[in-house]
Amino acid sequence: MHNNQFKLCAKGSRRIGAKFVAETEYLAGLVNCLEIDCNYPHDRNFQRELSYLTRLHRNRHINFTVHAQYVSGGLNDLNPRIRQETLRQAFYAIDCAAKIGSEVVTMHPALEPYGWKLSELPTLELTSYRRIAKYAARKKIKIGLENEAQTCFWFPDRACRIQLLVKTIEAVSSPNFGLTLDIGHANISSEDYLSTIKKYRNHIFHIHIHDNWGGPANNLKYNHRPDPHLAPGHGKINWRQVKKAIRQIDYRGYVELECEIKDIAAAIKYFQKL
Repeated sequence: MHNNQFKLCAKGSRRIGAKFVAETEYLAGLVNCLEIDCNYPHDRNFQRELSYLTRLHRNRHINFTVHAQYVSGGLNDLNPRIRQETLRQAFYAIDCAAKIGSEVVTMHPALEPYGWKLSELPTLELTSYRRIAKYAARKKIKIGLENEAQTCFWFPDRACRIQLLVKTIEAVSSPNFGLTLDIGHANISSEDYLSTIKKYRNHIFHIHIHDNWGGPANNLKYNHRPDPHLAPGHGKINWRQVKKAIRQIDYRGYVELECEIKDIAAAIKYFQKL
């Protein structure tokens, strides 16, 4: 199902119903781990699909990771009702993970709408993370805080600069609260992803891999998206060195291909041949 050096995972289907099952069956034939995204439409009536995933885990030993909702809301929103609902959505992702046997839930850091540099925002954000870590610990779930791609002024440095993200993780101070290292996002943000792998090896719970051409301007030039999530080998990231660095730290978690479903099979072959 995966090569003998890395446990490969794939970004799962964003559909529901029969299309979700069909795409999941296809991916389950390629890898033995899928990431289930709790964004729309999986934040609606998703119980039937969750039951199917539970059977898939039990009967065919397919494993899962989960990605918490990030499209709307805010863990540091100044409106307490919005902040509370965003927390509720994070708890929902943790509940889904517990139901389908996932060990890790990935979540995005909070943003700064309109580039507001308000002193309350980091404090509110940290309080939310601590509540999430505590809730996840009761379910025996790990939370991986994912480094963002610095594509606009809504993404503060503490969400994109891995050194600052790790400071947040250390401030939460919970053994189940660590890092989902996104190599593609690190490249967009001009972060040294190779030294990050080695330096923060003890913080890494999960790894996302996808390719791009560097900063947002280059990606817009070549792919018309600031964060294109290309299959590895279709951008400028040095995947041979990435693979070598991951091997050197004896990483035991999953390496997730976070590209389009149609590109997953070719991406697996490319990564295995490096």
